[in-house]
Amino acid sequence: MRIFTILLFFIFAICDARIVTFTATSNVSQEDADKQAMAGVAVQIRSTIAVSHSTQKSEIHNSKQSNLQKKYSESIQVRSELTLDGVELKRQKIQKNTWQTTAILDTEKATASLRQKLFDTKFKAQQLDSIICNAIGLRQYEKAIQAYGELVPLQLSHQRASADISIFEPLDKSYAFKANVPALEALIAESVAGLQISVVGEVPSQVEDNALGPFRILVQNALGPVSKIKVLAEQNEKILAEAFTDSSGIVVFNLKNVETFKGEHFIHFRIFIPKFSKQSPNLEQRVSYTSSAPNCTYTMNCQEEGAVCIAFENLFSKAGFEENKNGKKVTVQLETITKHIFEDGPKKISTVEFLISLTGDKIRFTKQIKGTGSSEFSAKSNAIYKISVPEIQQALQPLCE
Repeated sequence: MRIFTILLFFIFAICDARIVTFTATSNVSQEDADKQAMAGVAVQIRSTIAVSHSTQKSEIHNSKQSNLQKKYSESIQVRSELTLDGVELKRQKIQKNTWQTTAILDTEKATASLRQKLFDTKFKAQQLDSIICNAIGLRQYEKAIQAYGELVPLQLSHQRASADISIFEPLDKSYAFKANVPALEALIAESVAGLQISVVGEVPSQVEDNALGPFRILVQNALGPVSKIKVLAEQNEKILAEAFTDSSGIVVFNLKNVETFKGEHFIHFRIFIPKFSKQSPNLEQRVSYTSSAPNCTYTMNCQEEGAVCIAFENLFSKAGFEENKNGKKVTVQLETITKHIFEDGPKKISTVEFLISLTGDKIRFTKQIKGTGSSEFSAKSNAIYKISVPEIQQALQPLCE
């Protein structure tokens, strides 16, 4: 059982500066003593700072019934900018397997640091506010979006610092956050809602040498072409390429690693903007293409459980390979590396890490993967379905020769 003793807690004033100390002794580690001392300071600050001068002594055993232990998880989170900026830790090893830490917080030092932080965030917020408004006026939407991305975490940091410093002293309006984040968000959302993406010129529709292109993508709004805004090219929720529009609002894509197995496929081009609100359909353009890759057939030799073999069949099919008794042979083998079963009453969860081997004429593919499921076999099946289609297409390419 972990035991530590709270030796002393006191708050007193020295030259108008308030000092908070908390000493903890642990038989676990020095780090444990550090955490307990920091937690003790945080708890006492939150609960007793209204008392200008006080001295308390107490002794508490760290068990499930300990008052401090009950507050530990919550109080350790109180170690925000306040305690990190102003705390000093004095450590010592009392004897074998006994460590002691005294956390000393100079609240005047801490609040001085926080006051500077509040001033800096307020000044930076004013700058970002101006950048966003000016960028929207100049139709530099990407610049506005980037500035907004900096503004949101800045506001959260300002709120945390304000909450910490307000424990010790009231804040006047001079420290207020000087940016209306909801209004700026609405301004950006309204501005980008008018954007429109389209494909100009000839639309490539046939894969050649595993490549597709060029695509000329135009981004514009009612005022004309929009430059310097990011456009993504995606397939099956995977980003194939990204680039910024030029001064004419045009970006050109020559795409590689597209799906090449026989049939019809789709590419999605979309303007990359945060989802402030419901996305306009004008921000995305879908194009289709076909591939006339050679017919790739196989016959599978799989001695694993039925669910596992079916998982491979589905994966091969998704990659464009058809099972045929006249196709080239592919042998599937699995080797279990580790297996763990977690039981929670009637519910069981299996985690399996295993090595996959696919072999055949000119085929040598191995991959170590891990899966989770209600049984060992479902865990393996779930892991198999996570293997990417391009990876299988490349591994089984000799089937198409």
